[in-house]
Amino acid sequence: MTEHPRSGAPRDLRRANTAAALRAVLDEGPIPRADLAARLGLAQGTISRIVGPVVAAGVLRELPARSGGGGRPRVPLDLDPAARLTIGLHIGRQRTSAGLVDLRGTVQAWSTHERGPAAPADLLPGAAGLVRRLLAEAGGTPVLGIGAAAGGWVDPERGTVIDNEALGWRNVPLGTLLTQATGLPVRVDSGARAHATAEVWFGSARTAGCSVHLFTGNVIDAAVAIGRRVHVGARSAAGNVAHLPVTTPLDSSAPDDLRAACACGRRGVLQAVATDRAVLASAARQGLLPGGTEGTGDGLARLAALAEAGDEGADGLLRARARHIGGAVAHLVDLLDPDLVVLSGGVLAVAAHLSEVRRAAAARLGPSWDPAHVQPTALGPHSLAAASAALLLRAYYDDPLSFEDFG
Repeated sequence: MTEHPRSGAPRDLRRANTAAALRAVLDEGPIPRADLAARLGLAQGTISRIVGPVVAAGVLRELPARSGGGGRPRVPLDLDPAARLTIGLHIGRQRTSAGLVDLRGTVQAWSTHERGPAAPADLLPGAAGLVRRLLAEAGGTPVLGIGAAAGGWVDPERGTVIDNEALGWRNVPLGTLLTQATGLPVRVDSGARAHATAEVWFGSARTAGCSVHLFTGNVIDAAVAIGRRVHVGARSAAGNVAHLPVTTPLDSSAPDDLRAACACGRRGVLQAVATDRAVLASAARQGLLPGGTEGTGDGLARLAALAEAGDEGADGLLRARARHIGGAVAHLVDLLDPDLVVLSGGVLAVAAHLSEVRRAAAARLGPSWDPAHVQPTALGPHSLAAASAALLLRAYYDDPLSFEDFG
């Protein structure tokens, strides 16, 4: 049963019960009011007072009545996903990706801004342009705000990117800058925690007691969720796995990868050998791709295409990276024993390499662990936008009355 307060000011009760009702319909809709009342432990009259204004606002809708088995017809309630929209904005090293996302976390429109690393003052105009374009796509549909994600160390409470080595950002107040540029409410967090949030609300981790998300891109981050709550940590630094030591045996196609140095100077750590940039730099050194490819937006796709076409060098590089990620998965499973590990990002550039991740993890964890616990993201082809938008959607479902009054 969803928890809700039994005492407190009427406004607080209405706030908590409206949130509980919306979450229940999200999870179980379509659901008749009587069943919703039973699920929440509330009187049917209370449910009617709660959901009536939400129906009037269009966020919930009444579906055709069902037969009540000889009794009164039962009118199911369901979300109207298109009644409200949000914008998901992912700020990566080479591009900014944005999507218009509905109340069920589905991306309805998508746009990108291709660029190189940029200072915030240079990057924000392009991001604001994407937001304006998507607001136009929304037409007259209310847009609740922006969920914004960036890699590295992010403080969601302050909306600040504390450290993103790939962008060269230190203590950038991203939430404030985006609100100033767009006029919309903004929620900010790391890319991995954004993905974990989307998976537990809308994806494959909805029923998991404990899940881990591991994102591989130009940065590598992890996130841990217990139920629907993603762990942030005392310093907002939970999930920093960039400097995990790499113990995977060196692949013959990548003889120098463990000698590569991280930006911090350490060698033989995950960030130095398993990011997209590290893999593409190794590909350039081996002559598989032109030099400088690690600084372009399509380098990984080009390397994956070579691997899928049978190029042994490209395939070996990407498989070696998959084994490094498998080693990181084993570390996380040893530490947290999650129900599910979800992967997203560049490690899935060649779908067949998922099995390499699983094998590498299983080799360390032993026969008692099921490799099927490692799954690719369920967020679809525009997962970056869906994940980022989930930060705002989570805030909406936690407290919808902070976004709109419902009469």
